Amino acid sequence: MTGPPPGPPAAADDITSWHRLHPLSPLVRAGRHLVGITIVLLLLLFARQQQTGNDLIYDLVIIVLVLGAGVVSWLVTRWQVADGVLRIETGLVRRQSRRFPLSQVQAIDVVQTGLARVLGLAELRLRMAGADSSGGRLACLRLADAEQLRQRLLSMARATEAAGARAAPGGAAGASGAAGAVGQPERAVGGPERPLFRVRSERLAGAIALSRTGAFAGVVIAALVAVIVATGRPGITASLLPVVIGVVLAVWRQFNGEFGTVVSAAPEGLRLRSGLVQTTAETIRPGRVQAVRLVEPLVWRAFGWCRLEVDVAGPLLTAAPRPVRRPPPNARWKAPLAYHFLGWDGDDRYVVASRGRVCRKTTWVPLEKVQSIRWIQGPVQRRLGLASVRLDVAGRRVTASITDRDAAEAQQILARLPDLARAAREGSGAARGGRGSRAARGAVNRA
Repeated sequence: MTGPPPGPPAAADDITSWHRLHPLSPLVRAGRHLVGITIVLLLLLFARQQQTGNDLIYDLVIIVLVLGAGVVSWLVTRWQVADGVLRIETGLVRRQSRRFPLSQVQAIDVVQTGLARVLGLAELRLRMAGADSSGGRLACLRLADAEQLRQRLLSMARATEAAGARAAPGGAAGASGAAGAVGQPERAVGGPERPLFRVRSERLAGAIALSRTGAFAGVVIAALVAVIVATGRPGITASLLPVVIGVVLAVWRQFNGEFGTVVSAAPEGLRLRSGLVQTTAETIRPGRVQAVRLVEPLVWRAFGWCRLEVDVAGPLLTAAPRPVRRPPPNARWKAPLAYHFLGWDGDDRYVVASRGRVCRKTTWVPLEKVQSIRWIQGPVQRRLGLASVRLDVAGRRVTASITDRDAAEAQQILARLPDLARAAREGSGAARGGRGSRAARGAVNRA
């Protein structure tokens, strides 16, 4: 391993040297595991009805081992930012050295668990395009340091991207422009926020109660009550206690994760804040929204509610098309219930597709971010002369399916979309080279 040995945290401005995480990080990281261990120990205690001295010693040994593992992890973990790259090195037996180019950062989150809030700490999470960003975490830093480091990383990412855009055309002018951008210190980002939307807590509670999670919780509670009433013995439900705990945790995670969600527009991108006990402050860089999906469950539609899901990595939507092209009549035989909700449309920048009756989903995908285009035709579709075209985008769950079209129409779509996607990528590259960071700021303002 190269580089100077890590010492105590240096000044906030000196991020090119190696740093350790906060000394209380092991306690915060172990706290997550201790919750699960405590639940298991309580279940064992409830099952045994009593606990001997040896059992108590075993339980304490488990807790000490969890805390010891956290301390070892803290001792062998260090980080630095150099040459536009965040470097995180960790591991005792199996060493890992991970690199995260700031130019590829899609979003940066500041997350605080309940224990971290008490201790004044926070976790910094980086999300990268088309990859699992679970390793891009710094847990934990002081809250003020995490906020300052996030601002520094965002400004450095902006400077790196602007330098690349200036250097793209080539030639002396492009080279000198890039050199000037790199030589200058990164500009600090920050400024007034413009609130766009806020989720009300009462609406969130109602939406969860009317969701699949809420329905499952209601069924479990009703079953427990029915068993107790029928048998007259509450203790008989002890075997269902793990199921009850799992249901309660699922409902709590959803409520805690989405409580008080606020979406704002800021100079450095979209800011999202949410959470009751565990809070999350997320910053999505301008021009990094991969796809936008509008989800409308059946029960929610009666109240005019919907859920907006945003996948990070592409441009923001401006004038998006609507899925007005309906499927052919013979698609009724394959999808009689969902037929009226199947549709698609597109222009030279976006493709939109909708599907689903019980839970209607409408997905907008930028053509410049399309990674692959697939032709799909199942046995029933072949019988009816239908086919589907699916567009895949970088990410774990991003896809848009133009479902149950006439086979000839599907062939035309399959033949046209690659050229449209190529033209969209070329146009986007030229626009980025000409406008630089001004285009990104304009996209946020238009949003």
